[in-house]
Amino acid sequence: MPDVVMLRDLRADDATRAGAKAANLGELMSAGLPVPDGFCLPISVYRTTTAAVLGPPLDALTARLAAGATDGEIEDCARLLRKTILTVDLAQPLLDAMARAYRAVRPDGGGVAVRSSGTSEDSATASFAGQYHTELAVGSPEHVVTAVRRCWASLWQVHAIRYRERQGLPHAAAGMAVVVQALVPAESAGVMFTVDPRTTTATDGAGDPPPAGRTVIESSWGYGEAVVGGLVTPDRFEVSRADARVVSTQLAHKARMVVPADAAGEGEGEGAGEGEGAGAEAPIGTAVVDVPPDRQDAASLTAEQAVALAGYGRTIEAHFGRPQDVEWAVHADRIAILQARPLTDRAPARTAPTPVRWQSPVDGAWWARISICDSWLPEPLSPLFATTLFPCLVAHWSQNWAGPAAEQLTNPLLPKPMSGTINGFAYLRLDYPMNKYPLRTVKLALNCYRFHLGPLERRWRTVILPRHVARLEAMRRKDLTQLATDDLLRLIAEAQELSGTYWAILGGLAWYWNIGEWLLATAYPHIAKPLKDAGAEVPGHGALLQGFPSKTSETTFALHDLARAERDDDEAERTFETFLARYGHQVYHLDFVEPTPAEDPSTFRTTIAAYRDGRAADPRERMRSLARRRTSARAQMEAALRPFPLRRGALAALLSWNRRYGQVRDQALFHFTRGWPIMRRAYLELGRRLTTAGGLRSPDDVFFLTGDELHGELRTIGRGQPPKTWDDVVDRRRARREEQRLLSPPPQVPAEARIFMGKVDVTSVALVGHQAKAEEGAGLHGSPVSPGRVTAPARRVFSVRDFPTFQAGDVLVAPYITPAWSPLLAIAGGVVTDTGGALSHGSIVAREYGIPAVMGTNNATKLIQDGQLVTVDGDVGRVY
Repeated sequence: MPDVVMLRDLRADDATRAGAKAANLGELMSAGLPVPDGFCLPISVYRTTTAAVLGPPLDALTARLAAGATDGEIEDCARLLRKTILTVDLAQPLLDAMARAYRAVRPDGGGVAVRSSGTSEDSATASFAGQYHTELAVGSPEHVVTAVRRCWASLWQVHAIRYRERQGLPHAAAGMAVVVQALVPAESAGVMFTVDPRTTTATDGAGDPPPAGRTVIESSWGYGEAVVGGLVTPDRFEVSRADARVVSTQLAHKARMVVPADAAGEGEGEGAGEGEGAGAEAPIGTAVVDVPPDRQDAASLTAEQAVALAGYGRTIEAHFGRPQDVEWAVHADRIAILQARPLTDRAPARTAPTPVRWQSPVDGAWWARISICDSWLPEPLSPLFATTLFPCLVAHWSQNWAGPAAEQLTNPLLPKPMSGTINGFAYLRLDYPMNKYPLRTVKLALNCYRFHLGPLERRWRTVILPRHVARLEAMRRKDLTQLATDDLLRLIAEAQELSGTYWAILGGLAWYWNIGEWLLATAYPHIAKPLKDAGAEVPGHGALLQGFPSKTSETTFALHDLARAERDDDEAERTFETFLARYGHQVYHLDFVEPTPAEDPSTFRTTIAAYRDGRAADPRERMRSLARRRTSARAQMEAALRPFPLRRGALAALLSWNRRYGQVRDQALFHFTRGWPIMRRAYLELGRRLTTAGGLRSPDDVFFLTGDELHGELRTIGRGQPPKTWDDVVDRRRARREEQRLLSPPPQVPAEARIFMGKVDVTSVALVGHQAKAEEGAGLHGSPVSPGRVTAPARRVFSVRDFPTFQAGDVLVAPYITPAWSPLLAIAGGVVTDTGGALSHGSIVAREYGIPAVMGTNNATKLIQDGQLVTVDGDVGRVY
């Protein structure tokens, strides 16, 4: 195959040499479909050009991967591979051939799109969508060369490396063909699924399936990157395959679009798509601009165009013999097919082990997954955490209202133990015999109110927070490898004590922000009743709380700055290390068995890549847009409530309360887990010492010992005696935890238990935040925690290991959400979780970002499949 081959000359059997994308385009052209002209640099060009320079860095990467290196530990190898490719020389005959092909494709000198065409990209089992580089509006042969190097270099982004590992694809065999195609100056563009890929997701199996025989089209103004990158909620059209007519139309508000940078006007818009290595010689590129007001709510596609597109879709599907995912554009009322790939085979849903019994380990006890147990501890606990930090946190929390530990021991009202695990999952006791001990119940209630009504915020700001930050910062600077074992244990004990004290004050402060959220959600329908009675549109109360700066938004702003900065690799890495030092302590969940973001920054790198490639909108612009929406909604409500001063005053007071304690929550949660990286490093150092002594196979096995077992072994080796060999025990406990991770823990055990004060059922008070789920309609149901509706492909993310698979605009389907997940929410189209309620951190962040969210579905991760097109309705709490 020549070094430069025209797309029209390629066929399906050229996929191993030209990549699946290029081969598919050649097939589409052969079938007579309207595909823009273009050419391809086969994979052999990449290998010939880079073979002499990639050997040593590729060997180093392979060795580190074989040793189980983290993302941070392979980044320097990956960076060297990219830097080598970005500076590699192309042979002059190749440059001449590329220039001739460019002029043949664009004799008018117009722009082209430069896209990757990897060896496994766009296959039936591994789409690689969004993993590699794309550049639009490239305006000269010289700039095409730069864009080609960037495509090749993206083969060695960390997230692409990890994706190949998950797919079982060898790195040494990886190659990259590149497609250069005439750019369509799209007036509108988007994606098309030749069949509706949704399936029934009702938990009881009784839901109606999606309508059969429909082609689904999503469309917006400008280039299609606005749709595939999640910049906008697109218009949605469904076309009947049987009689070729539009049977469903959903128009969205489309505020932004992607256009050529030169069309944005000087100083207008946000740059997109410059990518790694961009600088003064960057090509024309693209920009994100405002859609003209008269088109923001107008249909971006006519019914005739939708029907014509669906017709092309049927032709493409028939040609390839299977359903297709098609990207398209419209210019001057003419449709262009830009690429087609098979609808990726769905990974099978994870299946749970043999059914287990959810029963109390203490006769007659009632357990609930509330407070720390739900969003903060969503997975089965490791033995070490379950026997050390977990009971420490619960003990400090209970002292808020139950008094000192010694007093609790003699109080018959308090259940013992206060916390525990059922099938590995964390639970708290709620079987308080209040009717049996009425006087003690009154005293307990008074203690509780005395604590919560005390000067909590002042105590947190002036005493607890400064001490917490100062002591943990001093510990962070210590070289733990040089500490004696007893000193390490004292350091861990102090870090746990600081964290427990901080969690206790958080429990008091949380009362204020939780009550504020609950009061606003409860009172708002009554406050807004005059508007509803008059037939006016009532903005959701969530819109009145959006668009304020926060630590969460500060983190995403910093990530965006990292993505847009023009620095060399070494300086960029130093800047990223500074970022991790400031924000890397936000944990994925509280069990220190999992690495912290500072150790495994996958979520940060995924978000940076989305910003860098223009697949996610500028977070500052999103914040400004939400602030404008908030200001407009507030003005609308105040104007409508002018005849009702009491309602207007109540709304103002509730919004003020929520704003104030929203800021407190944001600051308090940001600092809470500062001790986790320190405790994890200290335990790993102890594990290293046990490994050296022969007790463990690897340092991280330490998390599968109990606290007592660890201390006993440390005393043994301290006496100079050999430790017990724990390999078999650790293996069994690891395997059991992996099985338990597939379970869906019920919110309470037993499910029918109730708690009474006198004759009043106060169960709902104890379970505040776990509101009732929607009951009507097919599909999954959960708590409607952030308003809006979005339809997009689903991506199941179970842990940090899955973060690199997430693409901007996907619906994030996860077991849980904690603060460290926030950067993923910044680029998500919507959120669905198994656990969590209206008052969880993930719910609040989803509202801050203005994305639809449904939480507490119990089993979304088991019923929704990767790539499945789902609709998230955050207004009613339904996913279908």
